[in-house]
Amino acid sequence: MIWTLSGFLGLPSDWDFLPWAWRADVSSAWRAGRPPSSDILLGYSMGGRLALRMLEMHPMQKAIIVSAGLNAPDEERRARDEEWARRFETEEWSSLMRAWNAQPVFGGHEIERREEDYDRAELARQLREYSPAVLAPPRLEEIETPILWIAGEHDAKYAGIARRAVARLPRAELWICPNAGHRVPWQQPGAFVERLREFLELQ
Repeated sequence: MIWTLSGFLGLPSDWDFLPWAWRADVSSAWRAGRPPSSDILLGYSMGGRLALRMLEMHPMQKAIIVSAGLNAPDEERRARDEEWARRFETEEWSSLMRAWNAQPVFGGHEIERREEDYDRAELARQLREYSPAVLAPPRLEEIETPILWIAGEHDAKYAGIARRAVARLPRAELWICPNAGHRVPWQQPGAFVERLREFLELQ
């Protein structure tokens, strides 16, 4: 089973392009107290940071971390995430999405999101509680799960983070995806699936 952990604003349906039927959103399993230790964990962006925390506590068969940062105390980042949280609580949705997608990290790539698919208060909570400036840094040296860490070649900040993280992880390999930015799985879905097949040894 591949368990997915999406980034901020991510939906389980974002992973529908994956060709394997045996996948599910990880949040329901974790809430039920069933850490899927014999399975595979796939975490993107914010979900990648949360996946690393899970792997500290519950080793898994394999894991894929995509476009993830590393948590660290940072008052500037905390203030920025608080500002976004307030905007998600109050701002008109279409202008908010234009501003969100216009962030340099996305390199002009847009994904359409509908307001009716979200609870705004929950989104604000995630920004406040899951900010990399709030969560403790992962203890990478203690994670024994084999990891494939992915970043896009045009996402210089997160490609640099990926290189540093892989150097610290005991069992990790790095893939910098050509012609992709932060949203690797949706910018280069074919290449992404093929690299996962190779790492997971799937047909």
